[in-house]
Amino acid sequence: MTVDLIEEIPELSEALSARIQTDALLKEVIEDLKKVSELLDDVSITASERAEWTHIRSELVNELRRMVKRNPRNISN
Repeated sequence: MTVDLIEEIPELSEALSARIQTDALLKEVIEDLKKVSELLDDVSITASERAEWTHIRSELVNELRRMVKRNPRNISN
């Protein structure tokens, strides 16, 4: 389960891609999302761990949405 911003949050992928090089916090959240996605690829984790990591992944995606919406001038990039 790799992170694909276009697939995950298509409405914001362009704005995120444009900002990732200049926004350290945004870059950190995306890196965290990649790490969580890699953990979800691990077939050895338990169902409860998978549920927890899935929830964390959802929260990270929601945070990306909030970050872009907080700075609306970058959405039209």
